[in-house]
Amino acid sequence: MSSAMDSSEEEGLRAFALRVEAYAGASFPERPIAVDLDGERIEVEQIDARWREEERIGFRVRLRGGQSALLYYVPELDLWSGVWTRGGEGPMIVRRRS
Repeated sequence: MSSAMDSSEEEGLRAFALRVEAYAGASFPERPIAVDLDGERIEVEQIDARWREEERIGFRVRLRGGQSALLYYVPELDLWSGVWTRGGEGPMIVRRRS
């Protein structure tokens, strides 16, 4: 199967990959349940928005502890990535994997 995603975009997604526990529907995860941050499981309390783009599915969520996150799932790669903010501390980007 040919991908519309270029190799640099895929590399970028993989560099900021996250472990996400999700409820799986018929063909792909339908909703995130929790994310793993440095070994800590943080539950998703609410999904504020969900959308589908050409190559990925996006979720804007609220996490336990007051954090908000943007999570992305790429079905073709079976890969989650994301960024989030914590309270008044400003944005936090998931650490790049080497």
